[in-house]
Amino acid sequence: MILVTGATGFLGMTLIARLLEDQDGPDIVLPVRARDREGARERLDTMLATLYDDVPACAERLRPLPADILEPGLGLAAADVRDVERVVHCAASISFTLPLDQAREINVGGTANVVDLCHRLPALERYVHVSTAYVAGRATGTFREDDLDVGQAFRNTYEQTKWEGEHLVRAGELPTVIVRPSIVVGESGSGWTPAFNVIYWPLQAFARGLLDEVAADPQGIVDIVPVDRVTDVLEAALADPAASGTYHAVAGDRALRVAQLAHQACGILDRPVPALVSPGAADPADPAAVFAPYFDVAVSFDDSRARELAGETRAAGLESALGYALFTRWGKRPITRQAAHERLAVGR
Repeated sequence: MILVTGATGFLGMTLIARLLEDQDGPDIVLPVRARDREGARERLDTMLATLYDDVPACAERLRPLPADILEPGLGLAAADVRDVERVVHCAASISFTLPLDQAREINVGGTANVVDLCHRLPALERYVHVSTAYVAGRATGTFREDDLDVGQAFRNTYEQTKWEGEHLVRAGELPTVIVRPSIVVGESGSGWTPAFNVIYWPLQAFARGLLDEVAADPQGIVDIVPVDRVTDVLEAALADPAASGTYHAVAGDRALRVAQLAHQACGILDRPVPALVSPGAADPADPAAVFAPYFDVAVSFDDSRARELAGETRAAGLESALGYALFTRWGKRPITRQAAHERLAVGR
């Protein structure tokens, strides 16, 4: 039995869909924020409606439970989780603007509660902790999979609290694997995503011709990874008994530079490429300012261990991501993951 937190988020639900593709796979426990089991079931139904037009019979393996990540052991009853052998912790706040105490409550305190739960599981074999490659903060050069403390500063409370969460996990004695995604976008083939945030904001601004200039370093590294690459690494981390330590689910040496991203995106969108100006020129009042620090990144992520574990990384899929975004009008007329795959299969 597998337990997955954050199952209603983009990465969590994509992992669930992949796990269900194994028709004979184990049952999957899904702790979700809800008052009771009926509410948990309703949240599961909403998630399934995001993934499927026709919910497969194997979805019967999903066991939603009302839970609270801010409670010790998530507030789960021992009887509901006694057979859990593997845990994947995807739940987190990905907001860049939360005050530090609020971000800590979720990303550090929530992780502590998941770790507490793991210690209560008599059958536990593996704990997979989802962090972020941007625990590297403002480091420069190459950030390797076994790096954590390199004297880095942080751009925001998200990075800092994910770094603190890793320290908490590493200090424990659980059989742990850590997976660090970079900037996650839609699937490499279909482009499917239910969420248009982070990198999609400037891409949408490009599409609408709203940006005449962007505060960015042309040589800044933009490590965009499709969600299916992240799930490749997560699945391998769950299944391979030899998996241990930390793995980067990233583009790695395939990462784009800012100038490349701008030219490729604007070429796909048939828009003029905006001027790239000094990163220090960003207006703090501009809604894009929260993302500006990610356009002068000087760190690259080594992913040699992840490639050994899960095979070569998938292409960034910028054309697929933008094609899907345009088709769905940036999420205003979404389609399911199933429909996106069917659309890809017929070449539409």
